Amino acid sequence: MILARILRKLTVISAIVMASLLVGLPAQAGMLGTAEILGMNSPSSEIATQRGWIQQQLEANGVETEDAVLRVASLSDQQVEQVHQRFEEMPAGAGALGAVVFVALVLMITDLAGYTDVFPFIRPASKSN
Repeated sequence: MILARILRKLTVISAIVMASLLVGLPAQAGMLGTAEILGMNSPSSEIATQRGWIQQQLEANGVETEDAVLRVASLSDQQVEQVHQRFEEMPAGAGALGAVVFVALVLMITDLAGYTDVFPFIRPASKSN
């Protein structure tokens, strides 16, 4: 009787495990053209030139050479074109002021609540006289 219960539990557990193994991530298949198989869809010389230019700009703006190479290599061809076209419009640290103000507000609120004591001019409501 005990053996039957154990076997029944093992059967249920193995069925659950087998079912979970059968349910996998959906696979995507597509047709490959001859050009893709033969490697004819390599980046054009224009994209390669743009990649080099972006890497130079990153290095000129203080990014280490190895990091610049890795960052540019991780971009798709479409991203390279977008970055190349809009590089001058993309200010470095554009959201820095907003982040600083947000952090200051959070610290002020936590000071008012009495959790922190960052700003000496803010007295928490529970400690005020």
